[in-house]
Amino acid sequence: MNRTALVALLAAGACMTTPAFAQIAGFNGTWTLNQTASEGEKAACEYLHYEVTADEEHYIVDEMSKKGEPFHTEYRAKFDGKEYANKNHVTGATNYVTLRKVFDRTEQLTNIRRERGADGKEVSKVAGHYIRVLAPDGKSITSTLINAEGQVTAVRVFDKVDYKGARPTCQKAKT
Repeated sequence: MNRTALVALLAAGACMTTPAFAQIAGFNGTWTLNQTASEGEKAACEYLHYEVTADEEHYIVDEMSKKGEPFHTEYRAKFDGKEYANKNHVTGATNYVTLRKVFDRTEQLTNIRRERGADGKEVSKVAGHYIRVLAPDGKSITSTLINAEGQVTAVRVFDKVDYKGARPTCQKAKT
């Protein structure tokens, strides 16, 4: 096979590759924040819920701050470079995310805020990134938070939760 034919064959194969295989099925399930293993600012309680299918990642975070303030966001996204809505169910605000698969067990999420530019047109601005790495044994996820300036602000570790019945959520402590 000559070089031109080989390049054409490889290019055709790359075009036929579907992003469906890009999703990381090992993220499926519910994860809870490991307070001891995590560094930097963290919530009093935090659960991550992943529902990963062949072509989509559905992500829900349920969190309670140390001040007792709830935080609950949700998105459905693909590893295709497009912006997907990330809805805050507490405030009603919507930001956006893009997903990129870095390695077989690693994804990068970019948080995006849409703002009005000087010309009045909407522009997307990067607010920060998460690098999420699934442990080889599939029992934990390490999530590194990086701000828009590229500085690591926190490293959080989440342990897989086995539960029966309703999905666990954070509850405000009774005073």
